[in-house]
Amino acid sequence: MPFEPWTVLSEEQHYENRWVRVRAQRVRLPNGVEYDYTLVDRPAQGVAVMLFDNEERLLLEQEYRHAVQQVVWQVPGGLINESEPPLVSAKRELLEESGYEADEWLEIGSFYDNPGLGNASSLLFLARLPRRVSESAWDEAEAVELHWVTLSWLREAVQRGEIVDRVVLSGLGMLWARGEI
Repeated sequence: MPFEPWTVLSEEQHYENRWVRVRAQRVRLPNGVEYDYTLVDRPAQGVAVMLFDNEERLLLEQEYRHAVQQVVWQVPGGLINESEPPLVSAKRELLEESGYEADEWLEIGSFYDNPGLGNASSLLFLARLPRRVSESAWDEAEAVELHWVTLSWLREAVQRGEIVDRVVLSGLGMLWARGEI
């Protein structure tokens, strides 16, 4: 079945800040039906780091996330700055959030966060051979705990439903598919 793009008939921007832009579009579907569609876009691509130590443990963060009102397991990451190449942003985010640098880096790939809602995507890096070079430098809205976890702990945490972050789950799947774990 061939897919055709929708025709945008009109668009209004309802909100924008440094994190998101909310737009409402009136579109015409390929079958001729008109439809109201809301998009929540992110101004920059995300970047995330799956950092493994010499014992094959993954560095995870625990952080309270207000949108879901839960403490969530996640990996270091953030948004790519406009003036930075993605790898530079990944290294900056890792250092800021964890105080670690790494000697080996590999770009794993990217994925959409929720393509039914907006354009947000994340680019994932695998990093190895970490060394602690500083203290973490979190933003004022961040309170993070760092944990080194084993692959067996991760497997069990995923099975228990304790790992719910899309980046961690996508990253594990991408690393498994590439034979990295």
